[in-house]
Amino acid sequence: MRYIGTRGAAPALNFEDVVFAGLASDGGLYVPESYPAFSRDFIRDAVVKPYEETALRVISPYVGDCLSESELSDMIGKAYATFRHKSVAPLSEIGKGSWLLELFHGPTLAFKDVALQLLGRLFGFFLNRRGEA
Repeated sequence: MRYIGTRGAAPALNFEDVVFAGLASDGGLYVPESYPAFSRDFIRDAVVKPYEETALRVISPYVGDCLSESELSDMIGKAYATFRHKSVAPLSEIGKGSWLLELFHGPTLAFKDVALQLLGRLFGFFLNRRGEA
């Protein structure tokens, strides 16, 4: 998977390089060059699968060959093992047909844990692989 800048002047990068780059060198954002398609069956099945399994299947195409499936799976497992709810981000019905996504079950009780618990592990893994940790 390659990532391109939204302003068109930054070089295309792979997943690992985008993790370190943050913003594109031209001041834009990096976005995937193409987006994977998920089948209706995948989306239907994701509802009943464990969060970690769904996260692995959703994130894998974006990582490309920068990580093996087992490396990514290990990081995902460790990232969400610290959450206080087995569903990581459960849906709670707050009224008939009204649902609330609970994003406060992570270690800091903040929504940012959903992304940043994994991102920190990605940084650490890539820094170790580069010999920069």
